[in-house]
Amino acid sequence: MASEFDPAVPGFALTLETESSGLVASVTGRIESVDALIVLFMRIGAELSRTGLRQALVIDHTFGVVPPEDQLQKLFTSVEGQGFAGVRVAYVDARGTAINRMEVGEIMGRERGYECRVFDNEPRARIWLHYGEQ
Repeated sequence: MASEFDPAVPGFALTLETESSGLVASVTGRIESVDALIVLFMRIGAELSRTGLRQALVIDHTFGVVPPEDQLQKLFTSVEGQGFAGVRVAYVDARGTAINRMEVGEIMGRERGYECRVFDNEPRARIWLHYGEQ
C-alpha cells in the first residue's frame, strides 16, 4: 500500500537534480520552523559546493508557515559561507500561497549580497535564472 503525504505531519523531502545549467531542488512536505529551513538550505548549499554549480532553482511545494523576519535573519546567518556566494537562486512558491511573505526573505537576501529572487511560477523563475547568460 502506497503512503500518501499528510500535510499535517512535519518533515520534508528534498530531491536534488543537476540540469545543464544548474541545480534543481524540489522540496515537498511540511516545514514549520526556521530550523527546518536551515537544514533544507544547508543541504542545498552543500550540493552547490560539491558540484560548483552557479545557479539554483528551488521549487517549494511544502505546507507550513513563512518564519517572521527575526527568524529569517537566523536563516541567513546560518547559511553564510555554505555554498550560496556567487550563486543565482530562484525560489518558487509552487503552491502560490505565501509569495508576499517570502518576498521579505528575498529583500533580506539581497541586502546580504545574495543574487536571489522569489517567484510564484517555475517558467518565470527559469527565465530569470538564464537571463543574461553568455
